Amino acid sequence: MEATAVDWVDTVAERVEADRDVVAEVLTRYGVVGPKPVPTRRPLRVDALHFAGVKNLADDVDGETRQFVPFSFYRAFTTPVTAFVSDGKNDAGKSSTLDILKWGLRGSARVAGDVQKWLRQACLLLTIGGERVLIAWRVDDGNPRGQILILPSGVGADLDDFNFLSSAAMTELSEEAEVAGEPVFELNVPVDDLRDRLLADGALLVDTFDGHDEMELVVDDFMLQRLGLDALTQWTRVANATDADDGNMVDHGWHLWSQALAITKPSESSVIGETPFQARNVLNTFLSTDWGATSLSARVRRKGVDAQLSGIARRRNRDTEAREASTLALRAERAEAAAELESIPVSGMTAEEVEAAMAAVTAATTEITRTQRAMSDAALAYGDAERDLDAAERDLVAFKEAAVTKRFWHALKPSCCPRCDAKVQPEQWQREQEGSCSLCNNPIDDVVDEAHGAPHDDDAAEEVNDDNLDPLALAEERVAQHTADVHRFSTLHDEAMAQAKAAHDEFERASEVMRNVHGDPIERRALERRIAVLDGRIQERSRPSEVEPEEAALTTDSQILEAAEVLAAASAKSDFAEALTSVSAQITTLGKTLGISNLEKATLQANAQLPVIKGGEKTAFGKLTDGEKLRLKIALVVALLDVGTASGMGRHPGLLIVDSLATEELNRDNGELLLRELDRVAETHGLQVITSTAHSELVAAVLPDEAVQRPTAGDLMW
Repeated sequence: MEATAVDWVDTVAERVEADRDVVAEVLTRYGVVGPKPVPTRRPLRVDALHFAGVKNLADDVDGETRQFVPFSFYRAFTTPVTAFVSDGKNDAGKSSTLDILKWGLRGSARVAGDVQKWLRQACLLLTIGGERVLIAWRVDDGNPRGQILILPSGVGADLDDFNFLSSAAMTELSEEAEVAGEPVFELNVPVDDLRDRLLADGALLVDTFDGHDEMELVVDDFMLQRLGLDALTQWTRVANATDADDGNMVDHGWHLWSQALAITKPSESSVIGETPFQARNVLNTFLSTDWGATSLSARVRRKGVDAQLSGIARRRNRDTEAREASTLALRAERAEAAAELESIPVSGMTAEEVEAAMAAVTAATTEITRTQRAMSDAALAYGDAERDLDAAERDLVAFKEAAVTKRFWHALKPSCCPRCDAKVQPEQWQREQEGSCSLCNNPIDDVVDEAHGAPHDDDAAEEVNDDNLDPLALAEERVAQHTADVHRFSTLHDEAMAQAKAAHDEFERASEVMRNVHGDPIERRALERRIAVLDGRIQERSRPSEVEPEEAALTTDSQILEAAEVLAAASAKSDFAEALTSVSAQITTLGKTLGISNLEKATLQANAQLPVIKGGEKTAFGKLTDGEKLRLKIALVVALLDVGTASGMGRHPGLLIVDSLATEELNRDNGELLLRELDRVAETHGLQVITSTAHSELVAAVLPDEAVQRPTAGDLMW
């Protein structure tokens, strides 16, 4: 059932039996809009190309010396077909020239690394829908920095004269490089002056860029807007994904669509663009219906939603599998616990009684530890007390012996000095009567103490000095004190031994109770509790997984998007099918014209496949020869121009770049036929073709001189 732009939301709502406001909200949220008219095709033409730089080459004689060779290239495109030709030489710069042209046209560089480093500036002059555009950029060490300018009527950009100025500037740069021995990148190159002059003359600055990424973005935005093309958000499946819905959203724009403007490898099995994977999207971009964008957008968004739903389903399945595996393990663990429980004999004691007996054993063990430590401490104290008593008794004996000795020495009356034999004088004896020694004049008590060194411990000395007590009395007092300590600690040690024995007896009694237990009620109760816990865990894992909250909403979104996709596809089907039929007929006719003599039918399908009937046999496009593929690719672009213009569905801008035309041709006549018919078809259908070839004789036989760019001196293009 087809729908109109006015009632299409109502139709989607009816199909999914949902409220219209809900459907409208979902479509708006995902950016799916209704049908919109296909913009009018806007032709694109390359008017001129300029680039300049300095080559960095190894010296032919001395490999360590560098040669810096300036170059400046200019080409105006004034004919339907322009060919860059070398006389049988494949490395003359033809492909690099086309690569630089595509760099400006597409915004992304696929220029050879050495050539990109040689470049200092480039300019590409275009006409888009009647509007002149200049893309100009300088190149510093391979990195672009430039602008896009609109040139109103009256603002000229003579790149031919500019080429001469650039040639002189590159010569100066090469001379500076020779002096420096390395490439030189000046702050100013002629393209900067050209931009400033054009802006002063009234050119309009559209945008600027600095670097590869910015250039690609700026050119992408500009080309999409000027050519009336839309960016595409595509669902791309992840490589090696386990599920068809595993992928992510990828944005495509001019970088992808511009593939339809070039045939780089005729051997590629994609009928349009560079890869078969993207051929369908490229085809639908340049042969589009009012409903095409709606269908594509709804399909992409629906795939994204389905991927989320698939992720939820996978998580639920993994959870279910994990629950089942866990349940099996738990059941096995429960069976093992139940068997172990069965093997334990039933005891005459309850679990509480066994626990009490175990507590008694534990308490007795603790008490044994405590009493053993107390007994050890008492033994140590007892031993210390006995040692202190022994020391005090020895001190008492020493003091008694010192007193006897003192009395003996004090009873002596020396008549002379024991050192020098000098006689003791009467006055000296007089001093001794006064309390001082007749020999040394020191107080007799101090001399006696110091001379005889009566033994005493530090505590006793302090007591003598502080309290002036008799050392002998103190020693006797200490002996009495230590004797009392020995008796006290002996009693404590005996008590500790008795407590230790009592604790050991209690431990033996409690242990005997435990040894008389038959079975293990505690273990039984532990197993019963373990089985109860396992039963609970098994029950919990047996419940189905919960539905994630967003799943219902995503399911509704998917249903609405799918209904919108189906509706849009059905509405576009008739128009698109009719256009495909016309394009297929045109491809068949043009394929024969371009040299596939035994071609009977070529059928372009909606998925961008192009099976053919050739010589009575149906053949896939990918199995054709490279020459046949090239002819059909050219025929497809021409058919898109012709049928698309007539039906209003075509948006191909009418520019085609073909690298290495007729490389695969073994027959010169076939090559000439291809080029001649290509020139005629381009003239007839308003197609601009820019190509390159090493077959100079083939080009000379077909194209006029103004359509051919040949090498300069040295068989090089520049």
